[in-house]
Amino acid sequence: MTWNPVEVDLHSITEAGEAGLIHQLASGSIPAAIFRQAMTPSDCDAIMQRLVDRELLFDTNGEIPDKFRRDSVPEGHYREGSSDEALKAWQNEAQTEHKLRIDIGSSLGYRGSDREAFLAHAAESNRLFDSLFAGLEDPVGALYEGLCQIAPNKNVMTAVEPDGRQYGRAIIRAHYGGYSYAPHFDSVRRREKRTDYQAYRFEHQFAGVLVLQNTVLNGVSAQCRIHQCFWEPDVQPYLSENRFYEYAEMKNIPNADIILEPGDLYFFNTGCIHEVPGIAGEEARVVLATFIGYSPEDTDVFVWS
Repeated sequence: MTWNPVEVDLHSITEAGEAGLIHQLASGSIPAAIFRQAMTPSDCDAIMQRLVDRELLFDTNGEIPDKFRRDSVPEGHYREGSSDEALKAWQNEAQTEHKLRIDIGSSLGYRGSDREAFLAHAAESNRLFDSLFAGLEDPVGALYEGLCQIAPNKNVMTAVEPDGRQYGRAIIRAHYGGYSYAPHFDSVRRREKRTDYQAYRFEHQFAGVLVLQNTVLNGVSAQCRIHQCFWEPDVQPYLSENRFYEYAEMKNIPNADIILEPGDLYFFNTGCIHEVPGIAGEEARVVLATFIGYSPEDTDVFVWS
């Protein structure tokens, strides 16, 4: 049986029925739903130029400015549990000073252990995003619009706490020098255990990713690989020891490579083991990304970064 992503158009959405494609993502029956050219490549180029002009990212043709070295997220770091002590790292064979990740926006995963600091940073990030794309096509709006199409009859909204304070509505992540993500899963419920946040209430967690710029080396670009394997406790030792492919071979687990171009948007279930191999091309791999909380019985779909 093949396990292939769905290319989203009006016809495929109609065939999915009232539950929408989001139900198929929740069940794991498809690896991803893809919108081709949710934005044009020229729109993406204009956004990239804006980010460099605002000194939020740097031009790879020059030296790496000190502030980006200082503020970058080390490769392989992730959280398992809600406290600062829960910061861990995958085992990476190669660490170089050129492997940098720059985040523009707020991250529940990295800041959520301090609730007040996270919500304050999220408010600051949202104010930045209010003006960042002025005069340009809005990638955040494009992502939310795509999510509305695969989740009909749901109230798609930026995640919010009972006091009205919002999470970050999206985040831009730039990956330099072959920065990679080893096989892993993402979940505020099962991995980070963020019981004190409203996002915890949702049964399923997805990601929405819009590609702004690819990195290419020898004709190969950095793409997401999704494995047909939901996280379970018996998988964790293989993830922690960077031996997931041994487990996948033992269990005969198929995978799907999500091949994307700038302007493409896709959604997938982050409970499935997934990865992004590092490609050290001349350009950075830059995406706009969100997490998404979904439960079939809940009228709301929460979106956050």
